[in-house]
Amino acid sequence: EAPARPPRVLTAAKLKRALWTPLDAGHTHAISGALYLVLGAGWLAAAAAAQASGAARPSAPIYGADASLAVLAVGVWNSLSALPMASDARVAAEDMDRYHALAFRWGGTAQLCACAWLCFWFSGAYPRAAPPVLDNLLCLAAIGSIGWVVYFSEESIAAVDRKAETGGYVHGRRASELTPRERTQLSALARLGSYPNVFQLPVLGNVLVGGRPWLDAALDKFPHQAALLHHYLFACALSYAVTFFATTLRDRKLISIQQDLAMLATGTSLPFLTMFVDAGAFPGAATLNPLEYNVGCL
Repeated sequence: EAPARPPRVLTAAKLKRALWTPLDAGHTHAISGALYLVLGAGWLAAAAAAQASGAARPSAPIYGADASLAVLAVGVWNSLSALPMASDARVAAEDMDRYHALAFRWGGTAQLCACAWLCFWFSGAYPRAAPPVLDNLLCLAAIGSIGWVVYFSEESIAAVDRKAETGGYVHGRRASELTPRERTQLSALARLGSYPNVFQLPVLGNVLVGGRPWLDAALDKFPHQAALLHHYLFACALSYAVTFFATTLRDRKLISIQQDLAMLATGTSLPFLTMFVDAGAFPGAATLNPLEYNVGCL
């Protein structure tokens, strides 16, 4: 029996060598990523503390909405700045999983940008003069990005199975050397990073079908509902950054599959946690029941 691999030890020096690369022009991607994770987590904590202390009220404008949009701008830049680094030539040269790269590179960036736009839409700062056709097009694009990520995540799982049978590499490792447990974990990573996004579809459907009149009617009944959805979508956008960061660390062999899965599970649970925090902070002013505020239910 082969000896167990020694546990990976992630140090600041290893992290800097792996992430501080010449491919990152001006190191803007590394710097913006660190800022986004720190500022994003800080803003969510500050919003929760404001609700607990009474500084945020359900009928008032969303607490710290302008600051959240500034943080999201950093996140959008961080996701866009990764695209030139993830070239098709590098993906082919390293024999990485092409389908995973498509979902991770394009789909993840599109979804982060979509969540940032939706946060803007619910923030109270979104211009009422914006043409509804623009909102509809952006909603359809966001819905398409969710389908894109789910499809290519499933294709990435099938690609691992094919490579295990016919030969090939998965993230720098020979696929035939992957244990059944590791293949199960890779499948869990792909699905955990894609299927929870489906929960955004009702939000997009409400914006697409109901538009501003729907939101006004929902706020008449639940004055904190826009803040709840804003926090949820902000946390979704932040969770994508956690996913990107964890996948990058694993691809560069700094963390194990299990550690990647733990980081992804933590990031995925964050949006749902914010919803429970909001609903618990202001009972009756916000709801988790979609049948109480969706289009056609008001």
